Amino acid sequence: MRRLLIVEDHQDMQVMYRVIFRKNPDIEIVAQVATAEEALAILPDVKPDLVIVDISLPGMDGIMLIDEIRRIYPNLKILVATGHDPERYLGAATRAGADGFLQKGDVAEIRSKVSQMFE
Repeated sequence: MRRLLIVEDHQDMQVMYRVIFRKNPDIEIVAQVATAEEALAILPDVKPDLVIVDISLPGMDGIMLIDEIRRIYPNLKILVATGHDPERYLGAATRAGADGFLQKGDVAEIRSKVSQMFE
């Protein structure tokens, strides 16, 4: 069972992630949080294999969160999700240590990218 932590401040996207992965017996959403600060606090307890990070978060943004996760957990896989223009954030996310990048709302892409991260 692969463990997934989702850092997403929009309730509708949190629901979408639950719907996408609820029928997948190989993936368990171990937690969904709305802020980077919550993610950092819960990481040691939930021990995810993959973190999906929204770029635009209240307080600490997604890029800063990626940088901090990478510093503390250098081997944890991080997938960035954004509803913004990907070109605007791709470079910064990659420099911070993201392993992958996806556009929010594209269910097929989300499933595909998460599967790729677990290969």
